[in-house]
Amino acid sequence: MARHVVRFFPNDSRGASLVEFALIAPLLMMILLGILGYGQYFLLAHSAQQIANDAARATVAGMSSAERQSLAQAALTRELPNLPEVASATLSVSESLPSVTVQVRVDASRIGLYRLNLLPMPDPTIVRSAVIQQGGVL
Repeated sequence: MARHVVRFFPNDSRGASLVEFALIAPLLMMILLGILGYGQYFLLAHSAQQIANDAARATVAGMSSAERQSLAQAALTRELPNLPEVASATLSVSESLPSVTVQVRVDASRIGLYRLNLLPMPDPTIVRSAVIQQGGVL
């Protein structure tokens, strides 16, 4: 009876796809986690740039340096609740007239893959800046 089973075993391919999937599944899961983690990171980087752009546009209405700083900070405060993954964010406004530079620094360490340490991830501090020209009619 044992000879009969052994003789047909090499021709029996049932379960081969299950074994192949078991070998490939960890790699597939790591690729999917990488897509999700880097997707979240790029979303936050793009959002930080958008916040910097909006804060720079808000400074156009300011008449003094202090007012421009206040308007930029208000724009950051208004838009930051839309990003729940952000642990903290800071804003700096520097002026070299006729241009104003707004820099936003965002801490993205709340992204899930930073805590898992499964994949190499970029620096969790995202820094983006925007420059806008101040002035009137030429």
